[in-house]
Amino acid sequence: MEKARKKTTPFLVMMLIAASVMLFIVLPTSQSKSNEKQQTTFTHEEKLEQTLQAMDGVGKVKVYFYYGQLSESADEANMFSQYFKGSSQVENNITGLLVVSEGAEDIYIQNEIRKIVSQVMQLPIHRIVIVPMEK
Repeated sequence: MEKARKKTTPFLVMMLIAASVMLFIVLPTSQSKSNEKQQTTFTHEEKLEQTLQAMDGVGKVKVYFYYGQLSESADEANMFSQYFKGSSQVENNITGLLVVSEGAEDIYIQNEIRKIVSQVMQLPIHRIVIVPMEK
């Protein structure tokens, strides 16, 4: 009888160790997959759209960012700064913004949107275009 116990004890210990190792391997990977599904990344346009839609009277909103250079001197300055940063990728700055909104028919709403977007995006007011959405 003693021989049977000695054989099963190491076998059970090995099975418990294998099960715990599998648990440590499988559990974190399944949790990371569920977290990836829960975390939806939003673009800057989508974040701004959601924020503007939360404002009173604005309604549905679509936002379009314009990326580009302002002038040739800005191009040269950007190339010069990129050289010293050591980055090969040139970052495009937002130079203009189009906002299409249901509530933009009201001039007061247009001015509020323009003022808020100008402050948030650090853009001059003349670079922000706001138009009413087609019904």
